[in-house]
Amino acid sequence: MKTINLLRLGETPMISEFDTIPLDAIALSPDLIRHALALSQSDNKSANKNANSQWQDCIDAIAYLSIGEWLRDRLSNISLDVTEANCFQVNGFTIYVLAMTRSAGDSVEIPINVIDLETTNSKHSNLFIVAVEIQEEIEQALVLGFIRHAQLIEHLPELDRLDNTCQVPLSLFDDQPERLLLYLQHLEPVLETVRAFQPEAITELPQVNMTELILNTGLWLQSQLDEIAQTLAWQLLPTWQPNYASALRSPATELQTIVSEVARLTVDIPPHARAAYQDFQLGDRHLRLYATVWADGDRTENPEWTLLLVLGSQSSNEIPYGVRMRIRDQQQVLVDRRLEPNTNDIYLYACVTGEQNEAFTVSISLPSGVMLTLPAFAFYPNAL
Repeated sequence: MKTINLLRLGETPMISEFDTIPLDAIALSPDLIRHALALSQSDNKSANKNANSQWQDCIDAIAYLSIGEWLRDRLSNISLDVTEANCFQVNGFTIYVLAMTRSAGDSVEIPINVIDLETTNSKHSNLFIVAVEIQEEIEQALVLGFIRHAQLIEHLPELDRLDNTCQVPLSLFDDQPERLLLYLQHLEPVLETVRAFQPEAITELPQVNMTELILNTGLWLQSQLDEIAQTLAWQLLPTWQPNYASALRSPATELQTIVSEVARLTVDIPPHARAAYQDFQLGDRHLRLYATVWADGDRTENPEWTLLLVLGSQSSNEIPYGVRMRIRDQQQVLVDRRLEPNTNDIYLYACVTGEQNEAFTVSISLPSGVMLTLPAFAFYPNAL
């Protein structure tokens, strides 16, 4: 069973225990609605379509523009190209936007031409289908989830097929859209082309392996970094020593100060804990994230591990007010921490504990909406 440590500065709770937080919604501004109306009317001969078809064209346009806005806000350093209807090109991947409303129920209809089995190639290997719910009454769009083309093909024999569409349960979609942002930033698109579709060859396609996008913090206890951590320029820190001192503000000495403060906040960090840090730029801010991990060696059944995260800046400047750090597991958001202007904090702290088969995903965002989602933190000390 998972536990969450509540860290406090003064009397201000730093995280809420098991609060389920809804996925970020996209506000439908008047300008976006007007643009969607113009787009839907220009893309078809309205006089030749009935009211239901015209309404669906408008819903499709709203979803398309909403996802474009969502991607631009969160992937500020990646180019977003408009290709064909309902599609974007992002970093070598194709995003197909699928619009729906609440009346659609628990499944969506994907056009057969999107699946397009006869021409399965690198285009489809790099295709993500994103489901967007348009909530007209409250003027917002909600990213429900996404699915890879390869995953869709795997489930094709069990899906209901109509004349021109395939009915796909929403339960097959990944309901963590932040993971899509992670994949678009760190995965490499497939370059090879498969000329003809062979059902038995599905598993042989050079698909990217999503499960590889983890940081194996268990190796830190062996003074090692895995390939993902090395690629993302994580730096392993030496074993923390209370008497370590330096005249310079180095990550090691800064971590010593942080650990001392965390210990005062009732988090007991054992001597065998190991830490690493990553410097990164988010928008116009240069930030630094410390991660400290340790295992509960006293438990033989269902052993647990703990992840302590501390977000600060690379320089002596404080991180900006409104910066936000969220941690979630496979089911829900566990931590939602924001730096408020009425505190004297210069760091964001968060600490979670779970069984050793559990992983945690971390996202960091600025008040402007620019966001970075990191590979999942996992703990496999016996991976080597």
